[in-house]
Amino acid sequence: MEDLLLNVVKEATGSKSSHLKQKAQEAHDLLVSQNNLLRNPSHELRSVCFIPLKLALESKKSKLVSLALTGLNKIIRDERFQTGTEPEDDSLWLPAQLLLATSSMLAHCEDTQVHILRVVLNLACTASWALNGRLVMLLLSRCGEAYELGTQPIRASAQAAASQTLTAFCTFLDEECQEILQQQQKHKNSGSSAEMVYNKTTAVACFNEAIPVMQYICSKLEENKMLPKSNDSTIFLLECLLTLANTLPHTVHSNIHFTTFLWQRFCPALLALLGSPGDSSGQGLTNNQAKIVYSIGIQVVRLVGRERPLRPVLEALFHRILLLPSPARRLEPLRAARELLRSPGRLADLLLLSGPSHRHAGDDMAIIRLIMDSIEESSQCNDHSVVLASVECVGALLGSLEALCRGEGLNQEAADLANSRYPLLEHADYTGPLTYQSLARLPKPYRDVVANLRYQSDSSDSSGIEGNMREEGEESDCSGATEGPEEEISHSDDSIMDDDSFLTNQQLQKLYKLPKSLNLGRAGLDECNTDIERHNARHFVKTLQNILLPNLLSLRSSIQVDEVLQEFASKCCQHNSAQSYEISTIMNADGIYLATYSALLLDLKLIQAGHYEEIKKEVTVPTTEVQFVEEIHGSGILVYVSATWLCELYQNVLAKSLLLCAGYEPKNRQQPALINLLTDVGGLSPSQLLTDWQKLQKVQATPETSPEVDAGVKLSRRVLTCCWSSVVSVLGTPLREKPLLGGTSALSRLVARRTRQKYRQKIRDDIITASLEGLHTAASLSNTLKLQTRSSSILALLSATSCKNNYSAKLLASHALSLDVLLSKGLELGCYSPACWPHVFSACVAVASLEHSLFSKTGSSQLLMVAQNTQNNIVTSTTKPGNQDKLSFNNSDEETCVDVYSFLHSSSYSYEQSNFSNETTIADIVEKSGANNAQGQGLLRGVYAAKVCCALSQKADELFHAAALRLSLPGLCSFMTELCKASHTQLFTKYEEASNISKKWWKKDLEIQQKPPPTLLLHRIGEVTLKCIKSGRPLIHIMKLWSIVGPHFMQAACHKDRVVSKKAVTCIHDAVTALLNEQAELPHFHFNEALIKPFENLLCLELCDLDVQDQIVACLCEFVEANRTEICSGWRPLFGTLRVANAKNNSTAILDVFRIFLSTDNTLVFANAALDYILCLLSHIKNSHYEDVTGDASLPATPSSLNKKPIGFFDKDIEFPTNLLTIDLCIESLKLLQNCSEILSMMYNMPKCPNFNLSHRVNIDTDPQLVDPIMKDSEIVSFSQIDNDQVDYEILHTKLDFKECEKEKITLSELDTQSGVLKVYYILIDGLSSSIILSSPKNQPFVIETLFKLMRDLMTNPGVNFGFCCINHILLPMVQNWLRQNAKVQKPDVEIWQNFKHCCGLASELVVDYLYNIHTSKKSDNPAATLALKQLLLILIECVAQPHENVARLGTSCLRHIILNLGKILAENQWTILVTALHRACYISLCPLYQLSLAFKENSDSFYGDLATVKVAARKDSNVAENERLYELAQQVFLMPFQRNCGKCPGKNCDCEKSIVIDDRSYVFLLYPFDCSTLLNPDMYTIRVPFRNLVVGILAHQMLIQTISSALLQNLKHVTPILNILQINSCSLRGILPKVNAEHVNMLLKCLEISNIKAKEFDMRPGLKFLTQKVGNLCKSANLYTQANTSEVVQIIVLIELCLDGIERYNIEPKNMKEILAKEDGADVEGNNFGFLDEFLRKLHYKWERLCESYVNLTINIPEETTEELTEEGPEPQVFKLAEFKQQYETDNISTLSTDSESYLEKEALPNVKDEDKIMEESHMKTLSKSSSLDQSPSDTTIKKKIENGYSTDDETNELAAKRYEVAYEKYKVELNSIKYDRNTLLQMRESTISSDNIILSCTRPGDLIKSSSCQLWTEDGKINGNRRILVGTSPKLDPFMPATIPPPQPVPPEIQQQRALSICKDAEAYKTTKIETMEACLELLSSLSSAKLSPLASILKQGAVMLVGTQDDKIKKTAELLLQRMNISYVDHDNY
Repeated sequence: MEDLLLNVVKEATGSKSSHLKQKAQEAHDLLVSQNNLLRNPSHELRSVCFIPLKLALESKKSKLVSLALTGLNKIIRDERFQTGTEPEDDSLWLPAQLLLATSSMLAHCEDTQVHILRVVLNLACTASWALNGRLVMLLLSRCGEAYELGTQPIRASAQAAASQTLTAFCTFLDEECQEILQQQQKHKNSGSSAEMVYNKTTAVACFNEAIPVMQYICSKLEENKMLPKSNDSTIFLLECLLTLANTLPHTVHSNIHFTTFLWQRFCPALLALLGSPGDSSGQGLTNNQAKIVYSIGIQVVRLVGRERPLRPVLEALFHRILLLPSPARRLEPLRAARELLRSPGRLADLLLLSGPSHRHAGDDMAIIRLIMDSIEESSQCNDHSVVLASVECVGALLGSLEALCRGEGLNQEAADLANSRYPLLEHADYTGPLTYQSLARLPKPYRDVVANLRYQSDSSDSSGIEGNMREEGEESDCSGATEGPEEEISHSDDSIMDDDSFLTNQQLQKLYKLPKSLNLGRAGLDECNTDIERHNARHFVKTLQNILLPNLLSLRSSIQVDEVLQEFASKCCQHNSAQSYEISTIMNADGIYLATYSALLLDLKLIQAGHYEEIKKEVTVPTTEVQFVEEIHGSGILVYVSATWLCELYQNVLAKSLLLCAGYEPKNRQQPALINLLTDVGGLSPSQLLTDWQKLQKVQATPETSPEVDAGVKLSRRVLTCCWSSVVSVLGTPLREKPLLGGTSALSRLVARRTRQKYRQKIRDDIITASLEGLHTAASLSNTLKLQTRSSSILALLSATSCKNNYSAKLLASHALSLDVLLSKGLELGCYSPACWPHVFSACVAVASLEHSLFSKTGSSQLLMVAQNTQNNIVTSTTKPGNQDKLSFNNSDEETCVDVYSFLHSSSYSYEQSNFSNETTIADIVEKSGANNAQGQGLLRGVYAAKVCCALSQKADELFHAAALRLSLPGLCSFMTELCKASHTQLFTKYEEASNISKKWWKKDLEIQQKPPPTLLLHRIGEVTLKCIKSGRPLIHIMKLWSIVGPHFMQAACHKDRVVSKKAVTCIHDAVTALLNEQAELPHFHFNEALIKPFENLLCLELCDLDVQDQIVACLCEFVEANRTEICSGWRPLFGTLRVANAKNNSTAILDVFRIFLSTDNTLVFANAALDYILCLLSHIKNSHYEDVTGDASLPATPSSLNKKPIGFFDKDIEFPTNLLTIDLCIESLKLLQNCSEILSMMYNMPKCPNFNLSHRVNIDTDPQLVDPIMKDSEIVSFSQIDNDQVDYEILHTKLDFKECEKEKITLSELDTQSGVLKVYYILIDGLSSSIILSSPKNQPFVIETLFKLMRDLMTNPGVNFGFCCINHILLPMVQNWLRQNAKVQKPDVEIWQNFKHCCGLASELVVDYLYNIHTSKKSDNPAATLALKQLLLILIECVAQPHENVARLGTSCLRHIILNLGKILAENQWTILVTALHRACYISLCPLYQLSLAFKENSDSFYGDLATVKVAARKDSNVAENERLYELAQQVFLMPFQRNCGKCPGKNCDCEKSIVIDDRSYVFLLYPFDCSTLLNPDMYTIRVPFRNLVVGILAHQMLIQTISSALLQNLKHVTPILNILQINSCSLRGILPKVNAEHVNMLLKCLEISNIKAKEFDMRPGLKFLTQKVGNLCKSANLYTQANTSEVVQIIVLIELCLDGIERYNIEPKNMKEILAKEDGADVEGNNFGFLDEFLRKLHYKWERLCESYVNLTINIPEETTEELTEEGPEPQVFKLAEFKQQYETDNISTLSTDSESYLEKEALPNVKDEDKIMEESHMKTLSKSSSLDQSPSDTTIKKKIENGYSTDDETNELAAKRYEVAYEKYKVELNSIKYDRNTLLQMRESTISSDNIILSCTRPGDLIKSSSCQLWTEDGKINGNRRILVGTSPKLDPFMPATIPPPQPVPPEIQQQRALSICKDAEAYKTTKIETMEACLELLSSLSSAKLSPLASILKQGAVMLVGTQDDKIKKTAELLLQRMNISYVDHDNY
């Protein structure tokens, strides 16, 4: 310094400088004079030295100035000027002196000014200098002036100097404060009792000095605001303020003056400074100035953030900063907010308020809410920079919260405060209002300031909270008080995974059918006895409490506990089924098992809720009774427990704790295994992880905590609970905006845009990256802070962004990190909040598809393998060099395929990331890849993408692995439910919708259409299910799990993609196999049934195709082979499945399954599944004919045949063996059924037979079936009102016998045991019998054979009564149904009739055997036996009435069999039934004949009917062979043997018949009542008698009569009949007659009588006989002489026998005989045999006289000229055979037949109208010459066709026809009357007309009915019978003028007349012959009697014999005379009486 002063002296030359020189010298001298002892104070030295320097500066000489500046610096540095204490006067302090010395500064040049300011700066930097507020203000003033006027360098220096000064000042004050505090501490420690008034307040009083400085700056700012150009100094002042705020220590908040100044002066100043936003007057701050103000605000937070009283001020400030500007102008405020939020310390300042709260006190979260509101509002802004800033703010906040959680930013004091305020984490939850509420709470001054600002601000800009409406669909927490985060969830944020996609599958038609569960019924819930159920439940509770629980509480492992529970449930059911009550409790082990768990869990919940404690009674019960019952019944498992039982259990648990009674101590730290097990089942621990897993974790790691960390976590939770929705909203907004979406679209734009747009795009990408990073942090925070329940919204956003991209080989780094978060945090978050699962699963799918796209690409058909070297990342390509050029056009990184897993080898398969090698954390890989560098564009490529992908896919694997092993039951259920939902969406929504929209049409990938994605979640479901099963979880977990995944597998198995359906079936298969191996099912459990149920549902509902069916069948067969003993209850659905399975390809495997089941020796399992087994076998027996269908091409295609693949010509060979196989399967099934029945009969005798499962499918207790005694269509319509006496058939009704059976307890329910074994047996027989009808004809014989074998076996065991039950209610009704079913079919298969006959025959034989059986066992009064006999007879009667020859013959032969075999053993009442049945059979078989006869009068020649109109219709429904046989039968029935050939032809076959062509038409007689024209619908009253019915009926009848005759004529004692006359074949019915009484014989005689009467009635109607001759193609007139004679002769023989027997038995004298004969018939018939004898005697008398009389009459009336007629006729009539006659009934439907009673009709030609005027004549009778049948003119065809199409019944006419007749009549009236045609004319006319055969030819289908030839009715005098037009059309029109009269006679053509005459004549001849034969036979019979036998009959026979003596025939005359003589020999003496 001395040297410098000397230099100044040197330089100071000139007069002006003398003063300077002098002062410099003085100063120099003074300095030199200083020595150690005598020193001047430093301020004196300074003042002396500063004077020359000041003068030097002012001299402005450059040399001097520079010396002065150096001097200034030296003074500051030199210690001499610093030592010692400063004086009181602050003007002597160094800063004041310096300011004085440099007062001329502003006049200097720039450099000098800068240097001077540097000196000030240097001064401020020195350690020791004295400062006070005044000096600071002076310094600031000086700097401010320099700043205002100076250039840029000066400003910088001024700013630096001012700032440093302020910093030094604050430091100085702080040190002072600290010093005082230390002094205080010392005094405290020394314990001096001096009254130290030092305390904290006095210490911080030091800071009072800063107040004026701040005041000064504020005033300056206010002044500046008034000045026009004050901007420059404003920045300077603001910077000063900022420095002050920055450097003041935190302790200043304790200074009450300071805080008062802050809120009264300082903050309002800031607010005023900020002005209103958008101030256009130019008064507002610039951007830079505002930035500084914002920073000051942040520092204010640091200083007084924790002061409660100052909170309103701060709120006002932040309100102005952040909320008043419009969002577009918030960029800088947001950046400031980011700075504030970035610091954990500042956050803590805002969160921890000091002191007690009072009315105006702020709330700790208000500012944070205010900030968040601003951020949230800004995030909706259109300016990308603002959006980015708002996202970054949230990111900063979340980052700070993470830091807080680590304990950063908190000191000990703050931590203690926080921990004391919030003792538990949950207490920290924020419960106030969720948006900032402005103004209401501000103190008045602020309210005015803010209000003013708000009014000033431009309305367009103002967007306070009021404008800030939240987007809908956001999660919004309720603002009321809530107790914990759980209740604040609202799941609306799930909207990202929209539910519509989930519902679209409903369009898939198949899935409509799908059961949503496994369709396991809830059995028996209604059919229970409540008292018994309740009693049982109470007993159960006692057992549970006293026996089971003490044992359970002592066990150590959960698995043991579960096993004991299962055994307990099984034993309960065992015990229950052993009870032999009338009504037992309904239960199965599954129900008991679940109920036990539910009861214990309820108990535990009640204990935890304090329900059982005496003190607090008001506890809400966690589960209601209804919920309790529903939880068990709705568990998706087969549960048999009644609701009553469960309710009783529930009430018992509520009343008294089972666990506490059993000794459970809730307060013990060590909980028993049972409690852990219940905790897992109920999900009672908050983390939803298994208790065992939690224990493991505790052992592994107990993280060290500190109070700071605890406090940080609590504060973070408080902030997040308050701001959660805003955070989600801000982070989600950029991700939701379409144009901002990241991913490929962003990539393509990045490349495509020009530079101008690149910046904007970069910002967009930055926003997305920032959002994703924020979300990552939020996700981990929600985990740390136990806010997992809210995390779903975060995960939703993450998955929405990163999972919906179509990945290529490139991957955005931010997406990789998002996926990482989703997969690593997913499990922890998901256990708390199930809403997270969908997002986690979509991440899994995304990773899988990324993996697929990365590694499935095989370049240009060549796979590139890249070997990965972890050390130096060298990529080596293993491709051949030759292929390289092929790939050159591709991006190399697109095509790289990486050896993906090499770098993971080091890391073990574990969940913790810490075990990974360093490189494998995703963040590290991303870091290394350089994706975030400038050129990286945020993309991972090639190898890095592959590495990330591998790490992610490993995490996905671990996620599922961990879920299966760690989640508690409710957690696992929610996990699987969501997984199944996600999988369902994946499988059944249309994948293309999203992806193909963007694609151009030419780019569409055709193969991808309708294919499911390559990465199916279905695999994952299968995997998790298997892991759960194998992880050793308790059975209840598996049950609940299966009820979730089972239905999903079922749905997936219906997927149209074979890959999916195959996988689904495989999943079920694997799960079932694993369970069968892992878990042995105990007795009475039915869980295995639920396991196999999906297969049954799939097949029964026909939901899957044949491939899947085959796969399912294969699975079932595999189960059976591998685990036959473990299947247990699974057999039921297994057979249910096989029942509907397509057995074609799997028959051998299926048979194996059947055999294995029968070989199981477990009766309980057999009893459970026997019914299903039987039904399954039966279905295979019934359905085994499906395969035959395809072989027969003529059959219509059945659905099953349509499914088959098209048959090529090879397939015929292939079909053959399968047919063999199907029969095989049927036969094998039949054998197995036999075995099954053997087992059942064995079990019937078991002492303790298990109960059979009948709970489903079969209801047997309805009324059993009986044979229907009423035959359809068997009533006779009588046209005249005469009724013959009918026999009463009432005895044949079955109801009474059935009631008798019930009385005798011969019913199924009475015979059965408690086990229900007979019901099952009954179902077996029932099913087998019904399968006879349904199985194929080929298999029917085998089924029939089996059925009858089983039915025979029933006699021995279970016994004859059960056998009768089956015969009466199954077998016989089935035979009747089959008969009726066959009768309905147009043409049943010959084979089927054959099988029916076999069956019917066997049934008859079976009944006979059974009757014999009970006869031998002396129980012959069994009502069931009578019922069986009666029902069998009813069926045989129905057979007899069938119009099929074979069946009718069957009926008669079976009846004969019964009479033969049972005759000797039947009881009397049974004989009565038998003979009544025979009578009914005889009567019914004659019905057609009787019906036809009723239409004709006796001796009438008319063949048109006398009492009704008779027509004949032809139907084309037969074939030639059938007709040939029918005509043969007609000959047999209607002609006597000698009439059956013409007599001229040798041998049996007559060639004369050959001229008749037999065609395929059948004929029906139609009988119309005469008054039918008055009826609206004559069709209703038309009686049809088919010719076939007539013939077959008479045939059957004649056979019956033969049987009856044989029965009656056997074993005659008195008479020896001459059988060859009677033409009755002898049969061995010996010994029957003695067994029957007279009443029965009388009934049999009535049968003969009815036969005789009906035959005679027919024989007396020549017209009818002629008609029959023509229709039946007979050569002679039809007659029934043989029948009449046979029945008559037999009657006479039997009557003679009976009379002789009676006379002998009762010793009747001749005089008595006369009395008897004199009585009127029926006068006093007594019911005894003697009474019947009277009747027999009278009958014999009457019969004999009638016979003789008719013979005598015959001989008188024989016409003489018979022989001539015959010769005259010659061969001519042979032409008029059936053909012509038939023609008459077949001419086209314009002709009608009618009747005539008297005249011999002439046949008129019938007119046929064509074109209305041209009339062609057509004859009714035509030959069948071919020419006539083919020469039809086309025009005529059309008319006929029209008519034909109009109506199609077989007897129709129509109006058109009638009209034509009228026309015809008008034109031909004369001709018709006058001309008599001779034969030749007729023939010529016939050739000129049209043959009506064409109408038959033009008919298309064999089934069509041919039109009846309904001839219009001609009257005899030629008039058209117009008033009787019969129009049998669809709607008949009635003629109003029609009187109801008997019709006039009909004209008949001459040749028909001629034929009829000839026929009648020949018939008379035949009649005569038979009469003579009969008479001779009778006489011969009587002659053969001995005189002793003849004499008693004299009075009966005498009169007739006398008549015979008068006949012409010599032979008969002689015989009669002889007879009289023989009779009279013994009677001579008495003759006179």
